Formats: sequence, structure tokens, C-alpha cells
Amino acid sequence: MVRNWLLALAGIVALAAGGSAEAGPVLQRIAAKGVLNVCTNVENRPFAYLSPNGEAVGFNIDLAEDIRRRLSGELGQPLRRQTIATSGANRVVFLDQGKCDLIITGFSVTPERQRLVDFISPNFYSSGAVLLARRDNPPDSWDGLRGKALCSSHGSTYNHAVAERYGVRILAFAGLTESAQALRDGRCVGQLMDEAVARLRLKDSAQWADFDIVLPPIFEAPWSIAIAHGDPELRALLERYSRQWRSEGVLESLETRYELPHKPVLEVAATPRGGLDEAGVPRVLKQVAGFFARLSQGSGWNFSVFHDGWSARLFFEGVLTTLRLAVLCMVVSCVIGLAGALATRGPRPLRWLVLGYVELLRNTPSLAQLYFLYFGIGSLLLNTGPDAAPWYTDAFFIAAMCISLHYGAFAVEVFRAGFQAVPKATREAALALGYGRWGRLRHVELPLALRASLPALGNNLVQLIKGTSIAYAVAVPEVLYSSQEIWSELNNVVEMMVLVLLTYLALMAVLAAGLARLERRLRLPGVSL
Repeated sequence: MVRNWLLALAGIVALAAGGSAEAGPVLQRIAAKGVLNVCTNVENRPFAYLSPNGEAVGFNIDLAEDIRRRLSGELGQPLRRQTIATSGANRVVFLDQGKCDLIITGFSVTPERQRLVDFISPNFYSSGAVLLARRDNPPDSWDGLRGKALCSSHGSTYNHAVAERYGVRILAFAGLTESAQALRDGRCVGQLMDEAVARLRLKDSAQWADFDIVLPPIFEAPWSIAIAHGDPELRALLERYSRQWRSEGVLESLETRYELPHKPVLEVAATPRGGLDEAGVPRVLKQVAGFFARLSQGSGWNFSVFHDGWSARLFFEGVLTTLRLAVLCMVVSCVIGLAGALATRGPRPLRWLVLGYVELLRNTPSLAQLYFLYFGIGSLLLNTGPDAAPWYTDAFFIAAMCISLHYGAFAVEVFRAGFQAVPKATREAALALGYGRWGRLRHVELPLALRASLPALGNNLVQLIKGTSIAYAVAVPEVLYSSQEIWSELNNVVEMMVLVLLTYLALMAVLAAGLARLERRLRLPGVSL
């Protein structure tokens, strides 16, 4: 331990003595730990991807290794490199938290992002957005896509810009793999992605033989290494390395090795592609928009939902989608639960069928069930031809069906326990009074069973509302999906998570109050049910 600290101290002294740069906070951390932590997206072939043995390789990884080698020489101690897999939604957060020392990925330099991080100049690559779509039915132009759905991934730099300029609907999935599968299934007219990645995909895989880049690149922007604000020493060091990469032909060699087109130095566009939309703030928020705008400028707390039209529209549409999804799933799951509980009192084959459904749905994760329906069964049905059922192209419907079936399985047990709570003497008394089977069920057993089931049913409905958040995985624009799109663009993660938590807390409070009132209204004096 002492030896490691002595090596780190010696490295810092050697760096300072070399006159190249004084050791800043990140350099001190690297020297102390002996590790260079690099954040990158490992689903971005050929820039960074996992080899068959699970090791990260690619263009960006080679650059990270070159930085490690040069830093080891400057610090006078051997360094290890650790690759940290990130996505567009969390890379800046990881950088601010110190989990990574720098970001090397397809991180386009824009005026908006320059407020979040320091970019190293000159750029190491550049790329623009293209549309990958089927050759047999290509769109005429970007403007002709208005109102249509494009597949993409969370955190893509192009989502906001393309949606705002061309009026498209972005279906943002967790990663490029899910987005590509949705394109193959025909759930969108094309996939929005980086030009370099699209060209390599077409070259590498035979399964993309029917696809092509059908529209010219837009929003060409430089890709640069990103570091946290406030470290001029590290920035000066990396900018020297970046200049050396160009003068020594390192970048050109890597471009040739990975069969990428050569990209010259590219300056950042002077005009922001997005930015705040103050004119689009809903009327109900006009009174507070000024306060929240000043709060953002003065303290850095950016509750953009209250002073930016784009954020407000996206967030509140997400809240409404969550409400629609929750109400629909609550009703359907209760119907499934009641029907299933009644079926367990029927013939043995029907009883076995219901019990099998309950065990299968209760003992498998809801997210796995959703992926199975959407990418598994859904893909098979969509590939049956042009007459495939149109409802299977609706992600909202599939998510609602999955959530309803999952929590309906729990509701079956809740209602079954409610029926079992009805005293045997009560059933016998109803029979003695001349009630038939259905009359006894309707007038005696069912009212009492519902009263007995309410506490457990309320707990199941609370879990269901929280469970609606899995719909974001199939690009249903509910509140968590919308919030992630906002914080990917504006890096206001803490603020958006606070709003998401408050939204769910408000929904739970309303549901809990409604259930408590219903329990009081249905309580029978002198009866424990």
C-alpha cells in the first residue's frame, strides 16, 4: 500500500518536473490508483464492442490504450486501463461522479453539451445522422418523415434535434441492439444512427442485405474526448495527445484498420441544434417559468419541465401515458384476477390451467415477459406478412397486456384467498335460504370476498402502478422514458429523478386514499370482513 502511494507521488512529481503540465485533480487520482478509467459505449462497433472473449476492443479502445501508454510514461509509473460501459443516458453522470476519468465514444460536440463537459480539441472523428431503412420503400426526404416513427436509442445526440426539426416520432430503446430488432420487425420506417456505424453494419452482416442508408447525413458534428469541467491540466495534456495523433498519423492508421472513411478536423457548429423552447411552455406554467429559468441560471438546478417547452411537453405527455397505462392495467388485472379465482372453483382441467398461468407469470420477471411478447412472439407475428394483426405493432398495447397478465396472476391469488375467507357457515346459511349456486355467489360470497380482498388487492395495485415503468423498455413514452430523454439531452438527472419520484408518490397517494375510502364504505358493522 505504502509502495503504491510512493509510486503515485513520484509520478506526480515527475509530471510536474517534466514541464508538460501540473498534476490536476484527475491526474492525481489516476496516479494514486494506478488506473485510467475510460467510459465508452461497448455496443458501437467498430468504435467499441465486445470481442468473443468479453474484452472491449475497437477504434476508441485503441485510443484509450494509447492515452494509457503515454500517461504511464509521463507519470513514471505503469497504469492499468479499465473500460466502463456506459450509455448516452449515464456517461456524463459517471464523469461527474468520478467513476470515469474521461469519455471516449461517439460523443458529438455541440454548444449545448459544451456547457456540461470540457471537450478536447481537435476532434478524433466526426459523423452525422443517417437513416437506415429498407431499400424497397425508402422515404423521399427527411421532411417527408413528418409524423412517422423512427427507431433510435436512449441518449442519442440526434433524438431531440431530428424530432424537433422534422416532426418525427422517436422510438428510443435501451440500446442499438433493441433498436435494430425493432427496425427488422417493421415497427418503424427506419433507424436513426451514426453514419459510420450504419455503413459498417451494412458491410459486416448479411441480415442487413435488404437495408441501405436511404437519406443523406445531417447534423454532422465532431467527436471529441470529454472530461469534467475544472481540470485545465488534464485538458492541456489530452489536447497535446490529440494533436500528436494527427501529426503522427495515428488516427489515419486506425481509420484504415477499421475501414472507416477519413475524417478531417471539424469545427463545432455555431448554432445550437436544440436549446430551450421558452415560447412552447404551456400556459399553466407561464407564471412560474421565469422563476425556474432564473433558478437554473443562478444555482444550476435545472427543472427544465417548468421553463422549457420541449421538456414540458415530453414530461407531461409521459405522465398522461403512465396514467392511461395504469388505469387500463388495473381494470384488466382485476378482471383477470376475479375470473381466475372463479375458475379455480371449476372443473379440474380448468383449475390446472389457471394454476399453471399463475405459477408461470408470478415466477418470471415482468421485463422478461415484456421482451418475450415484444421481440419474441411479436417478431414472429410481424413477419407473417402484410396482413399481420395491426395491434401487434402497438407497443402501448403489448406493454398493457404484459403488465395486466403479470399482475393479474397475483390478483387471482388475492381473490381466491378472499373467497376462502368467507365462512363456511355463511355459505351453508345461504343454501338453507334457497339460494342457488349463482345466486349464492352473486349475493353472498362475492360481496364478502371483495371486502376481504381489498387490503391485499390494494397492495397489488400499488405494485402495478410502479411496474408500469417497464414499458420504457419497448419505447412506450411513459414518465420514466420521457424523463430519460430529457436528462440525456440536458443532463439534469437529479432534477428529473426528483420529479419522477414525486409523480409516482402522488399517484400512490391518490390510490391509497381511494382504497381507504372504499374500505370504510364497504365495511359491515360487527363483521370482520
